[in-house]
Amino acid sequence: MDKLKGGELILKGYQNIDTNWFDYRMELIESYYKENKMKIDKQEIYEASCKSAEIERQALVYTNQLFTILCYRGEGADDLVHLPMLKGKCAYLSIRRNDRKSNIYWHEKMKMVQIILGHDWFGVELYPPYKFMVDTANQYHIICIPPEFTDDFPFGWKHREINTENSKGGNGRAGQTFRGTK
Repeated sequence: MDKLKGGELILKGYQNIDTNWFDYRMELIESYYKENKMKIDKQEIYEASCKSAEIERQALVYTNQLFTILCYRGEGADDLVHLPMLKGKCAYLSIRRNDRKSNIYWHEKMKMVQIILGHDWFGVELYPPYKFMVDTANQYHIICIPPEFTDDFPFGWKHREINTENSKGGNGRAGQTFRGTK
């Protein structure tokens, strides 16, 4: 099994969404509408909050000493999936450090995908254009594509190449440390 910084991930079960979460979300949306001088439709906000709560309840929660990961699968990930052929098939990992710091190394995120979903899933972290940017917390989002679609993914390498030597940055540069398996 892959070792993850902070210890073994423990499955805590489904995310608990209580009345406080629901009320807080309603207040946040109403506040946003007021700040942006938008017309407040309480029924619309209520319905959107109900939908959001239903999605949040589908998230499986994994934790260790350092990280909390919410895993949404199938329809729970569909808000981030825009290709009809992938609807209902993907997963989405929402990752944060428990101390709320922002630094999570890519190899730790890759291990999380592998531990939670398996070694054959393809994880994608997006850096969207400004008009689609969501930046509300020190949290990372990885959309994961199931194994039956990874060979046809339109980007990335189609071979495996691992430097198994601890070296100064690989090819003579500072910083490379082998963290994978041979």
